[in-house]
Amino acid sequence: MKVKRMIKSDVDTFKVGDIIKVKLTDGVKVQAMAMQQEEDSMIFCLVDCLPGEYPMNSTRTNEGGYEESDLRKKLNGEILNLFPAELKTMMAPFDNGDLLRLPTEKEIFGENYYGEYESPYVKQWKPMKKRRNRMAFDDSKEENLQWYWLMNKVRESATGFSVVTNGGNAGNVDASASVGVRPAFKIKNR
Repeated sequence: MKVKRMIKSDVDTFKVGDIIKVKLTDGVKVQAMAMQQEEDSMIFCLVDCLPGEYPMNSTRTNEGGYEESDLRKKLNGEILNLFPAELKTMMAPFDNGDLLRLPTEKEIFGENYYGEYESPYVKQWKPMKKRRNRMAFDDSKEENLQWYWLMNKVRESATGFSVVTNGGNAGNVDASASVGVRPAFKIKNR
């Protein structure tokens, strides 16, 4: 009989698909999966959503996109402060200087169904080719599947942003709606 067994191991480098466990400063335990190797770092994304739901903006607008959103400020302020200091020292900033960000629609789905188009250099993260990896649970005892934000503004919309639905499909909602957050971050190569 064949058995699939997971083992814990100390490593100096990560491989796509590796999962790390992180205990946030508020005691919440999360897991993050390695999504994409970059020249100087590995991109990780939380396996499930953080506790709670957040609006992208307090008002029903997508003006300024993700870069000027309330959620971006919250991610790189109070949410980043939940990550342990040891992990933060290992993080590398994204191109815009942020240590945490939302995934993009193309990174999750490989194309832009609702959101503004992305560079042809942006590729779908390999683990996201499996629908199960696109789905995320909330932090409830019932482990409900949860919708979560992506950073793309919806094309030809003044209010919408792209999301992943609870079934792992592409969708969109108004910026003032509250849905889950599944941040991405980079860990520097050693």
